[in-house]
Amino acid sequence: MTIDERIASELRRHAPQVDEQMAWDRMKSAAPLRRRGRVIRLVSVSVAALGFLVVGFILVPTLSSGPEPASDPRSPFLGTWVTTDLDGSTPTMVIQVSGGEDVEMLVRDDFASVCSGVASTMTGTGRLEGTTELVIPTPVLTCDDGSELEAPGGPPLEQQLQNLTFVHDPRAETLTDNFGSVWGRVGAERPRPEPSAWADMWPQSSLEEAREAQELADAGDPNVTWQLEPALEENLDTADYLGDPEIFARFLEEELGWEESSRVLGAGYGDGTIAVTYLRCAPGQNNSVYPDDPRVGGCAPTIDEFRYETVTITVAQPAREGPSGIWVVRSSEMVELIEQVVPLTDAEATAILEAFLQARIDGEGAEQYLGGGDRRVQLLYATSTGISYGQFEFESIDDPDWPSGSRRFEVRMFAEDGQTGVEQSFTLERDGAGRWGLESGSETVENGKALPILYDILGGEVTFLADHSWDEGLFGPSFEINGEPADASLFHAEGYMRVLADPLSITADCQEGSAPADTEALAQSILSNGDFETTAPSATTVGGAQALQMDVVTTVGALVCDGWLRFAVTILEPGSRMRLYLVDLPGGSARILAIAIIASEADFERVLEAATPIVDSFEFHTG
Repeated sequence: MTIDERIASELRRHAPQVDEQMAWDRMKSAAPLRRRGRVIRLVSVSVAALGFLVVGFILVPTLSSGPEPASDPRSPFLGTWVTTDLDGSTPTMVIQVSGGEDVEMLVRDDFASVCSGVASTMTGTGRLEGTTELVIPTPVLTCDDGSELEAPGGPPLEQQLQNLTFVHDPRAETLTDNFGSVWGRVGAERPRPEPSAWADMWPQSSLEEAREAQELADAGDPNVTWQLEPALEENLDTADYLGDPEIFARFLEEELGWEESSRVLGAGYGDGTIAVTYLRCAPGQNNSVYPDDPRVGGCAPTIDEFRYETVTITVAQPAREGPSGIWVVRSSEMVELIEQVVPLTDAEATAILEAFLQARIDGEGAEQYLGGGDRRVQLLYATSTGISYGQFEFESIDDPDWPSGSRRFEVRMFAEDGQTGVEQSFTLERDGAGRWGLESGSETVENGKALPILYDILGGEVTFLADHSWDEGLFGPSFEINGEPADASLFHAEGYMRVLADPLSITADCQEGSAPADTEALAQSILSNGDFETTAPSATTVGGAQALQMDVVTTVGALVCDGWLRFAVTILEPGSRMRLYLVDLPGGSARILAIAIIASEADFERVLEAATPIVDSFEFHTG
């Protein structure tokens, strides 16, 4: 399951039903709350260009009196709405009419990641666009304790929240905002699956039985209360939690007959379901391959020395969702066997490290020890001043990782002059062909100073350097071609940079157009788009390759395209400026590379100055 699918699933849950006026009064008078001891999970929203997750945003207006008649086109949006954030909190939003054709909204949540977990408040007034969209042009987000907002990356929050939009789905009776959050109306009955969809339910065997069991649990019947487990999801997501929620433990023992088992870290999230994978352990036997692993050291495989019987168990709350709802097993499925890799011995790992590091001293041949054509090794054969290496040392910093057998090492190279030391980290791991190779870490330190990070994209065909003031964000600079979006992002405190391979032109109605033949054709498609004002393209070079350079801003009333970003201009917001480089790639898997630097007009020159060394560092390795 993808991150976006999990987000969509998580945000579809409804909070407990409350009276709308009571909710409104409670939100207006609520004091800021702080949650303690929570596990905060940072994930990306579906609008990937934002680079962060706004958790529990809160809209606070000054509301007018009385609901509007049903004939008012605003009626489908009026009322109280709730959603559930990834941290488990339940923001509540109340929408009421304002003057004229406007509406005003209030949304409160006691936990907001952009406020370090403190309650936050956002105010906003908007109006309908068409019959199904409500747009808030300039919402204002604040932390209730007066602290500063902490956006993990990307443009300023005010810019990212411009034109906050809610789309009403009359069939599902939901509002979906442009961050991917789905809001359900308080008081609406959430559709439940028919009993036929729960044929494998356990320990109850039907939806009706589950509802009866819920009533018994509410009454405190000990035969059922073990199914409650309010902290089930939190425990699953805590890496050092070695126990098992009872719903899984009992099912494994009573239904599958497994005497011993071990849970695989990580869970899959569907529409109100949680799927967890377990290994079957040979009773009373230790793992001879990973004897010291805290999770599987006491879990020997059951098929042979390397392979485990593996099951995925899916649980859900069919009668009531939330801390007071019982959990049941919805289904179980035997899945592909997990096979553990025999890690290299200390002697074998040492031999590879020593051969690699000696090759660096010799000045040639080190590349053969790198896995997957890794080019992200800075100062491979010499220091930044060109002095060759004379000595090395290394140490293992952890035990082999189960089940891959990978292992991390810290490496120190010393120059022949005895004055310069270079520190790096490497992971020794096995690829799909069974070959062991070294993958470099992202940081190189020379004489105690961290050097700019070397990024490689398009399988190493393109590399560039960025200093540590730039954050690669949640996705990192990873490319895919073959019909999939191919882009990389780096975020600065005041702006961001996006690199795209083979971008498509965008039509006037925000649809993907044809693939430009070259940079000239792509530049012309931008010039002819009435939503943008541009400078005349000028010839330049990037990494020795021919390129075009132009600045782009949006026109007044421009149509800003939504959706997956295939082309740099589609992420240009009103009030921002883009420096765009269009590079004719010298061969390789892509023909055109677009490099976009985006910031508000006020910050543009500072961000451009910070990004210029990155642009100057681009190199192409396709010859």
